[in-house]
Amino acid sequence: MKRTGILNAELSKAVGKMGHGDMILIGDVGCPFPRHEMTTCIDLAVTDGVPKVSDVLKVVLQELEVESYIVAQETKDISPDTYQEFKTIISQFKNKGNTLIEKTIPHPEMKDLWLNGALNGEEVKVFVRTGQRTPYCYIVLVAGVDF
Repeated sequence: MKRTGILNAELSKAVGKMGHGDMILIGDVGCPFPRHEMTTCIDLAVTDGVPKVSDVLKVVLQELEVESYIVAQETKDISPDTYQEFKTIISQFKNKGNTLIEKTIPHPEMKDLWLNGALNGEEVKVFVRTGQRTPYCYIVLVAGVDF
């Protein structure tokens, strides 16, 4: 029995298979699933608000080496508390001693990234749906290396 870290077997396996440049999206209950087999889809939604995106973000960051992340401009504009929560969590993690790099893109571009990115050469390997119900509450983590 695993004692710490990611306890969900499917998520643990998916994170364990990620390499440099691979991406994982952690999103709210309203995020539509990619409609192809190139992205591993993991549905963690249990009920309204459980788990929250930030809960999953924290545990994934404990196991995955991350060099950058992507947020939607709409997250900043429409859900600034969510954006600030993401920033607070992410500020606790470094990549080779460096602050994680933030990239901001518009919602339509972000949605296209998670729905179709793997089909277009983007390394969107994992899609995780949570039970959170907050507008534009999603984040993409880009895997790094620790050397």
